[in-house]
Amino acid sequence: MTIFPRPAEAEPCAANAAREGARLRRHWRELVRLALDASDVFTSAMLYPHATSADRKRLEARMFGSRSDRLALAAFPHAPSVALARLATLAATDADVTLATRLARNAATPAEALQTLAAAFVMNRAEGETDYRRTVQRVAQLIARHPLAPPALLATLAASADSIETLRSLCENVGVQTDLLAQLAGRGIEPLQRLLAIHFATDAHTLHQLWRSTRESAVRAQVLRHAACPLELLRSIPASSPERRSLALNVRTTGEILTALARDDDPAVRRAAATNPATPAGALVLLCFDADTLVRRAVAVRDDLPLKVVDWLAEDGDVWVRSGLARNRACPRIWLDRLARDREADVRRSVTRHALCPAPLLSLLANDEVAWVRAGVALRDELPGAVLHRLIQDTDIDVLAGVARHRGTPQATLSRLAEHASPDVRRAVILNRHTHRRVLLPLRDESYPLHRVLVFMHPSLTEADRWRMRFEPDTEARARMFGHLAGSLAAALDRQRQHSAPADAADTSDTRTHQLTTSVEEAG
Repeated sequence: MTIFPRPAEAEPCAANAAREGARLRRHWRELVRLALDASDVFTSAMLYPHATSADRKRLEARMFGSRSDRLALAAFPHAPSVALARLATLAATDADVTLATRLARNAATPAEALQTLAAAFVMNRAEGETDYRRTVQRVAQLIARHPLAPPALLATLAASADSIETLRSLCENVGVQTDLLAQLAGRGIEPLQRLLAIHFATDAHTLHQLWRSTRESAVRAQVLRHAACPLELLRSIPASSPERRSLALNVRTTGEILTALARDDDPAVRRAAATNPATPAGALVLLCFDADTLVRRAVAVRDDLPLKVVDWLAEDGDVWVRSGLARNRACPRIWLDRLARDREADVRRSVTRHALCPAPLLSLLANDEVAWVRAGVALRDELPGAVLHRLIQDTDIDVLAGVARHRGTPQATLSRLAEHASPDVRRAVILNRHTHRRVLLPLRDESYPLHRVLVFMHPSLTEADRWRMRFEPDTEARARMFGHLAGSLAAALDRQRQHSAPADAADTSDTRTHQLTTSVEEAG
């Protein structure tokens, strides 16, 4: 049976919703005022996606009023895409090639803005001075390399490119499609062949075409290293050392070939074979006695080592071989016990980073004479209570930083470490996701902007706590904070609009205020 609320119950809810809406709109107006009064345009840009009507016009006047502000915003890596798209339109309208260059270089510039720039500066080039034409070519190269450039635009650039540098930029773009790479390879341009052989989207047919079209060792080496390399090219050992090294790195190379490469005269080839997970165990036995220390180090970090190989490497004279082995999951407990007592501190430190290091060894190493070793223990996620208690008494900065990040550290200890003289220790307290709100609140006044941003984003803080940080003095930190406040307020206004009664909506003077922004649980 449906129970209808009595009028006496509904009226307080409506009144509370109205007060909440008024508070959110008041906070939005304050954010706009602070952004317009700020010395930079970045804060205004973070509000821009959520503003409409008069507020958007005011923000646009602040953001785009001067060319210096436009140039600064075009290079801002955290600028919202809608602001960058608007800048691209302004650059096209004013034929501002410098602004276009900055936008094309910014990794955050969206696809539609890149298309606007390409249409205005690349596709419809006007005759001009040499410097201007050179700058326009630079815009084309930056767009061709941009990770957000749509495939259709990249294909258009490839068809109209009159510069080898633009084609080179296309080959370096991770978003280029396989068919476009095949078209570029079909042109037979030698400076592009190595880049095409490197690109992960190049298919086997194109790689085979590159192999047949050149004798250049650098190009062929990249073909042999490629994950899509045709199998027939992996069945013979080439003459040049770079090609043999690439063959030894390819996981699809046969065990017979890898065994032969493990005996190669070039230590770089043997090192590559040592890193290949497909290298047979018999070849690893040979490589663990290699005269080149880099080869033995490569063997020591493999997680598929036979126990006999572990026995040999554990007594190696090179400290980095033993250190790599000490971190290796393939290293058994019996050798961890010995390596934990190694004469070299780096080896003992590596034991502390072993994923399965037993508690008795952690207790032993927590009392090591070298602070760097004790810090390795402190950085572990799981620690016995007695070991953690011992490390809490330490005075070394690296050890205390590890303690401050540990989830089992008592809040009283974190409160004490939050007042430590070292910024590394205080930052570790902030990075601890289990730090309580009362410990973090004093850190809102940290001297480092990065620390203040980290405090601001900590999950233990409330939106009211974040709202009180709106007077941040640092330019970039303030922009990041205002972006969060704006998004939170927009979400809150949307939720209120969806749940409010028609009577509440009628009291709203501007039906578009739900697009404005700031926080939800702010203190009034």
